[in-house]
Amino acid sequence: MMGLSDLSDNVENNNNCKHDNKKQNGTTISDNRIEETIFDAEMVLEPKFVDYGSIHPTADVSQLQQHALLSPRSVSITPLNDEEPPNTSARSIMTQGDLYQRQPLLAANNKGETWGHHHHNHHHDGLNSSGAEYEYDEEDAPTDGNVIKIDMPAPVREEPKFPQERWKTGLASIIMFCSFVCTLVSLSMVHERVPDRKTYGPLPDVFLDNVPAIDWALDVSEYIIIVCVNTSMIAMVFHKHRFIVFRRIFLIMSLLYVYRAITMYVTVLPIASKTYPCSPKLNETSPLIIAKRVVKLMSGFGLSVNGQHTYCGDFIYSGHTVILTFSYLIVAEYTPKKWYLAHWIYWLLGVIGVIMLELSHGHYSVDVIIAYYITTRIFWTYHTLANNASLKQYSPNNHIGREWWFCAFMYFEKNVGGPLPRQFDWPLPWPRRFHSKSRAS
Repeated sequence: MMGLSDLSDNVENNNNCKHDNKKQNGTTISDNRIEETIFDAEMVLEPKFVDYGSIHPTADVSQLQQHALLSPRSVSITPLNDEEPPNTSARSIMTQGDLYQRQPLLAANNKGETWGHHHHNHHHDGLNSSGAEYEYDEEDAPTDGNVIKIDMPAPVREEPKFPQERWKTGLASIIMFCSFVCTLVSLSMVHERVPDRKTYGPLPDVFLDNVPAIDWALDVSEYIIIVCVNTSMIAMVFHKHRFIVFRRIFLIMSLLYVYRAITMYVTVLPIASKTYPCSPKLNETSPLIIAKRVVKLMSGFGLSVNGQHTYCGDFIYSGHTVILTFSYLIVAEYTPKKWYLAHWIYWLLGVIGVIMLELSHGHYSVDVIIAYYITTRIFWTYHTLANNASLKQYSPNNHIGREWWFCAFMYFEKNVGGPLPRQFDWPLPWPRRFHSKSRAS
C-alpha cells in the first residue's frame, strides 16, 4: 500500500512539475495531442488520428489522468452525433463537429512552415505517423494561407471520327445497282401477269374514284423527281463527309428497291389507269426477254417521261413516292438547319409530286401510303442506329439490332463516330482558295 501511495505522489509531483514548466516557457508542447480546457471537456489525439482529435464531454479528470498513465496518446472516442449542430456557447460542451471546424486544413501555422509539416518533423525527427521518412517539397507549399494549388491534367476530349472508307462507298453502290436490277427483273416478269385491262378494271379507290384522270400530271410528277434528285445529289457532293452520305444513300435505296421488288411480285394489282400505254404481252419470260426489258428500263432510268417505261404492274409500292420522300429526307438531314427555306421547298415539291401522281391515276392511294411509310421508317431507323453508339452492338435489349440487315449496317457504320456535322467544302483539289473554310450549320 505504501508503494502505491508513493507512486501516485510521484506521478502527481511529475505532472505538477510539467505544468509549471509549461507556464514558465510560455508555450504548449503537443505530441499529437491537443488538450482542451473548456471546463469539463478534453480532447486527446489517438495515433491513427494524427490530424484530428476526439471529444470527451463527460470525461472525469482522474480517469483521464489514470488513462494517460497507461497510454498518454489514446483515449476512447465519443461518436459524432450528426443531428446535433456545433455548439458555439463558451459554457457549453464541445462537440465533435466543433473539433472538425476548428482544425486547420490548409493554412500554415507560422511563416515558413506548413500545417502537418511542423508536427511531423518536430516530434518525429523526419518520420511520419506510419514510421516512414517524411519528405517535404517546398514547391508544393501553398503560397497563400488559405489557398493551395493542385495541378490537374487537362481533360482529354475525344473528337468523333468520320473516316471516308471509299471502298465501302463503292461496295454500297454495287449493292444498290444489284437491288435496282432486281426491281427491274421483277417488273419484267410481273408485266406478263398483269390482269387484262379490258377484263379487269381498276380496283376501288377513294381518291381515284372521285377524281378524273389527268394524263399530263404524271409528266409533271416525274419532272419534279428529276429536279429533286439532281439538286439533292449535287448538294451531297459538296458535303464534307460526302462518302459517308452517299454510302448511306446507296444502302437505304438498296433496301427500298429489294422490298419493292418483292411486294410488286407477290401481289399483282390491276392497272389503275385506263389510258396509260402498256407494251403487249409475249406470254413468255425467257432470260433473254427479261434481259432486253431490263436494259430498256435502265436506259430511261425507270421514268415514263423518257418513253422507255412501257411495262405495267409495278404498283405496290410507289417508286415515285419513294424518290420524292427520300430526296426531302436527305436534304433535311444533311444540309444546315438555317436552310429551312430549301427544306420547305423540297417538302412542298414532294407533296405536289405525289398529288400529281394521284391525279394521273399512276398509282393507287395505298401504294403512296405504303411507300411513304416504308421510306420514312427505314430512313429514320438507319439514322437512329448510326447516330447512337450504344445501338451499334448486339444486345438483348436492342431490338432494332434484330433487323435482317443489321450485320451489313455494322460493317458500313461501325467506324463512324456519331451524327455527321452539317458542313460543306469544295470536293476538288483545285482551286485551293475554296478550301479555306468549310460551311457549317
